[in-house]
Amino acid sequence: MERGSIPFVVRGDLTCSANFTFDWGDWGIRISRPTYRVKVYGENPTSQEDEPLVNVHFHELTGETVFPGEIELPERSKRGIELALRAIEIWADFLCLANGNPKIQVEIQLPVQAIIVAKRELRADDLTRWAELVSYHASLSEPEKTQVENALWWYRKGCAAIKYSLFNGYTAYWNCLEILCGVSGSKIRKGEQVDAKIQEYLENKRKVKTKHIVHCYNAFVNYSIKAQVEDALRDLLGAEQGERWAFYCFSVQPSKDQLYQIRNDINHGNIRENNRDDYERVYLRGLLLRWLIFQILNKKLGRAVGLGKQDNIDILVNDILDYPK
Repeated sequence: MERGSIPFVVRGDLTCSANFTFDWGDWGIRISRPTYRVKVYGENPTSQEDEPLVNVHFHELTGETVFPGEIELPERSKRGIELALRAIEIWADFLCLANGNPKIQVEIQLPVQAIIVAKRELRADDLTRWAELVSYHASLSEPEKTQVENALWWYRKGCAAIKYSLFNGYTAYWNCLEILCGVSGSKIRKGEQVDAKIQEYLENKRKVKTKHIVHCYNAFVNYSIKAQVEDALRDLLGAEQGERWAFYCFSVQPSKDQLYQIRNDINHGNIRENNRDDYERVYLRGLLLRWLIFQILNKKLGRAVGLGKQDNIDILVNDILDYPK
């Protein structure tokens, strides 16, 4: 390999007045100030190709700017390219979080080229915030670090998808929540304590029926998504706040307003995005879901991230959900 770096561009409705360098582990990411596309056309009164142009006009196309960038390879090999491309994605994930949830897309093209599309101003304080978030992330254990990376990938996908589909964005945010809560579809409870509970339940039954087996499985063995999220929320946010958010996710009435039920309704096609009531309900609950994700990220990264002030979201929560006092 002749080069020890991969060039890429950041493209979109951005403004940037200076060059930036991101120092990150084995990688150095450099972004130059933007170059603007210019349209040039000329007027020829005789319409003959061999005649010189009388007037030439230059128009700057400010609707789209292009930031040249470059990321260093940790090693000059295929593995080095794979690691660098992965690093660009993680960099974009944290930039999305630091910049205030813009649409940022990473496209890999051949020959190797990454195109990152964003719709927000890139400011110096965004980069400071990015550096702080990455620093906290680097201090996590390897399992926690991987968990946050996987969750933020879905978070950024949600920020991009929501520009075109509110429902797709909501689904991505719920995936983010499940990852942060460590949800696995194959988890079951087992051991002596579980066996004892089953034995205690069945010992007074004259005849064991199908409904008893189903109850034993659902109550004692199956560690459902609901139970996993509820336990994780209590561990992450404390008993009081965890119980409150578990209520929003699984217990609020009517059931159609439960955050988890909305996710199921979207996945199963039970609600429509072009229905005004469905759209409004998903929009409002989507704000709550994103705020819950921010609360968990606060705990994971040790850094306040979110939509705005806590008081504002509390007002929204109290207005649209009936939480028992």
